[in-house]
Amino acid sequence: MKKIIILVTMSLAAFACGGGGGGSSTAQLQTNPIATTASNTATTPTNNTPTATQSWDLRRVNPSAANTSQANVNAVLDHIFTDQAVQSVLVSKNGLTIGERYATGYDKDSYGTSWSVAKSFYSAAIGVAIDEGLIGSVDDKVSDTITEWQNTDKADITLKQVLQMRGGYSNRDNIFNTSDQTAHAISFPLASTPGTQFSYSNANSQLFEPILARATGLTAHQYLANKVLAPIGININNVGFWLDSTGTNPITYCCLDMRPDDFARFGLLFARGGAWDGEQIISPNYVSQSMTANGAYGYQWWVLNSAYWNGRQVPIDITAALGLNGQKIYIWPEQDIVIVVLTKYSHSANQGYVLDTQGSVTNFPNTCTARNTCPGAQGTEVPSFDQYALISLIQALGSN
Repeated sequence: MKKIIILVTMSLAAFACGGGGGGSSTAQLQTNPIATTASNTATTPTNNTPTATQSWDLRRVNPSAANTSQANVNAVLDHIFTDQAVQSVLVSKNGLTIGERYATGYDKDSYGTSWSVAKSFYSAAIGVAIDEGLIGSVDDKVSDTITEWQNTDKADITLKQVLQMRGGYSNRDNIFNTSDQTAHAISFPLASTPGTQFSYSNANSQLFEPILARATGLTAHQYLANKVLAPIGININNVGFWLDSTGTNPITYCCLDMRPDDFARFGLLFARGGAWDGEQIISPNYVSQSMTANGAYGYQWWVLNSAYWNGRQVPIDITAALGLNGQKIYIWPEQDIVIVVLTKYSHSANQGYVLDTQGSVTNFPNTCTARNTCPGAQGTEVPSFDQYALISLIQALGSN
């Protein structure tokens, strides 16, 4: 894939709304190879053997093996691909891949980036740390770990408030253009009384970096890799973990680079209550609370309920991890359905994963080219598909 050179202005701060990045402090996690090869525009499942049990391997099958129809799967794929910026879509049911499609030049081994979908990953890591007793509970005061907050107006902020984006931070945090993003997150001033209102803030979610590092003794990336990704079959040596421009701080509000199957594995983990092939990776209670809405938001997961749609009713309960420029993991636990959507991505692994938005040659997770939202872009933004209409199409994938 060609290396993209873009002159970046301070308007890159807009990327903070719905996205950010993450990285590791070890060489192994910083310099992982990422394959990007040519692809088919669509892939049709070929295994027609029905299965009566859940699978964990996302093997490709005919939709009939998961008690749905090819027409229903095609309807989902066709609808999502009305968005001209989409790179890939993967549809799974019962742990089986029943549909997938890729834009020209991409295939199932082409990597995408998460932007804010990563928030759900680092929330999962927090859940594991609680399970392991390294963090007491979501009711703990964050100042027990971030001791800089003791005897300040942040002293009583709880971990639950941070998880639910109710810690009192403003959504105008400009963290993406900040060099030391952890220091920025810790020192960022309160804009409201903690616990009183929802405000979607990347600085809020960057707090997971020092919380995990101080509680576990590992970097946030190392802990996520060891405790969540590897146990569900993701090769951590082939994941792009982004760091802020210091080259040392993992970014925990954004930006894991992986294949569609890897994102689907994570969705499947939450669709199945934190269990993976006989092992409980995250406690069922934490997973359930993660997908329980306070308004329209859980623990770094969106709940696509009527509050999310400003009062419009929805036929089924869908939970979603959503990221800038169209990165999505939809899960419908009741039917064991997971759908991954990734936007066309321009980044070569040899560029590395240290964020640089200030130099003449920048390094950041580039999905803005596909969406036509990069600084200085001419013309209109490439519109996404109708997300509300998609819910009924997902409902049709349920048991016939």
